[in-house]
Amino acid sequence: MFIVFIGGVVLSDSPFTSVQMLWVNLIMDTFAALALATEPPQISLLDDKPYSRNDRIVTAVMWRNILGHAAFQIIILVLMLFVPSIFGISYDDTTQTTDDIEVWHYTQVFNTFVFMQIFNEINARKLGAHEYNVFEGFFNNWLFLGILIFTSGM
Repeated sequence: MFIVFIGGVVLSDSPFTSVQMLWVNLIMDTFAALALATEPPQISLLDDKPYSRNDRIVTAVMWRNILGHAAFQIIILVLMLFVPSIFGISYDDTTQTTDDIEVWHYTQVFNTFVFMQIFNEINARKLGAHEYNVFEGFFNNWLFLGILIFTSGM
């Protein structure tokens, strides 16, 4: 939503169309939730102490991951949106119309956003403070892999 808002305010045009926003909300989020919900339980969870009912659902580590990935996405997408030349997009090309270049530019921004979300699905598999290897047990959940492949292909 930040990129849509900034694009609308600064460029007077949203870089994402309504269909693309629906795609992200309906397809990406639904399949991401399904993929993460089918993660098999780990035996190491039994070593943790029980949580109090007053404990927060979103822990400090989760906030770190959420805010860190959001900042990463915002920085990359804002750079792509406002400094397209560093990503090989040139509005000086005389062989294409400005509208064609703009469509190409916004498509690259959207595809980058989608793949960042897919990689975030992989990162979201590990929530512990000292769980750094997001690929540990990666091939234990074939439904998760199938959903990643399906989403990437679509």
